[in-house]
Amino acid sequence: MAHDKWGLLQRLIELIDDERNDIYLHVDAKGFAEFNRIGDVRTKVSNLHIIDNPVDVEWSDVSLCDAEVKLYNKVLETGVNYQYVHLLSGSDLPVMSQDSIHEFFNGRDEEFIDVRYNSIFKKRIKYYHFFVRGRKNNAFKNLMRRLLLLSQWFIIDRLKHAPIKYAYGSEWCSLTLRAVKEIVDKYAQYRYMFEKTTCSDEHYKQMILASSEKIFKFAKDGNLRYVRFDHRKASPRIITMEDLDEIMGSGCVFARKFQEGTEAYEKDVPACCFLKNKHIDEF
Repeated sequence: MAHDKWGLLQRLIELIDDERNDIYLHVDAKGFAEFNRIGDVRTKVSNLHIIDNPVDVEWSDVSLCDAEVKLYNKVLETGVNYQYVHLLSGSDLPVMSQDSIHEFFNGRDEEFIDVRYNSIFKKRIKYYHFFVRGRKNNAFKNLMRRLLLLSQWFIIDRLKHAPIKYAYGSEWCSLTLRAVKEIVDKYAQYRYMFEKTTCSDEHYKQMILASSEKIFKFAKDGNLRYVRFDHRKASPRIITMEDLDEIMGSGCVFARKFQEGTEAYEKDVPACCFLKNKHIDEF
């Protein structure tokens, strides 16, 4: 999922361009015209599927879920029996070689997704959230959202009779095709639970999978994404060269987020990581 930074997006695609991989790309509707004009994203060997009629995505809004499900649905429509489907942002880069990544996932059946149940974010789902779209840079909308939230504090509990149980975790994940199918099959049924919420992208997959009659095994390793947040910041901080040693010791497969023009980007942190993750017979 991408919305800008086409040079970084092309670099990501180059690093996952492999005959064993297919790539599905959703570009935010707001950036789609610019992407078509100057994006110039291409592959050498991977099949590249670009989503037509993309979603107009807004931060924290259910449109993020809609865009993800559109990607997942496209994956299922092709009929290819993938072992894993990796959800990436346009600011992610892999920190293992493709051989190492395929070796890691070969034969596994766990879902690499954060699934947590403590109540810290229950208010995201428990109450109705209005004025979510565009609130990030609009103080009035954010104030109105908070005031309407307070008015529900003692009278509304959407979770009390909800058909699925509360859970949360990171948006980004690596799922088996079986889990992807479950999400696509159930999303339309439960979308109303996430429509007037905030940060629903960090809930809907976890809640659908955790509430399913099917049994899904959630990996203890989490989602295999290296990410760092500064205190009280909603978005992860930019990867720097100082993160290199920690990335290498993390056991993660992907890292986010990168930014063009930074030292880590220009000095090719992913290439440094690849060097330590190559097989002996590749040297």
